[in-house]
Amino acid sequence: MLRGSTEILETVKSHLGGIKVGDTTKDGKFTLAEVECLGACSNAPMLAMNDDFYEDLTPETTKKILDAFAKGQKPKPGPQSGRQTSENSAGLTALTSKPYGPGEHCLPEFA
Repeated sequence: MLRGSTEILETVKSHLGGIKVGDTTKDGKFTLAEVECLGACSNAPMLAMNDDFYEDLTPETTKKILDAFAKGQKPKPGPQSGRQTSENSAGLTALTSKPYGPGEHCLPEFA
């Protein structure tokens, strides 16, 4: 499992009353499934709730998300670490200059 996701899985299991993968909570609000890939390795560990992804999780943020859903609330999806989308924790490090214009840096026959 990737980047701390085992710890998040264990947090979910214990916080939801000791359920196992494949189980549904007694109140019917949560079903736990384990998947190998959610398509955003740089934002791992993460979980999916309905159609939304919650990323950059810690045990604490995971519990807050679960508690909010249990109360009928919908926490803001995306990174829970404060970063914007998938940016590096040090800020932007790539694609920081003005992009080339049409035809710039091309062979003449392709310009």
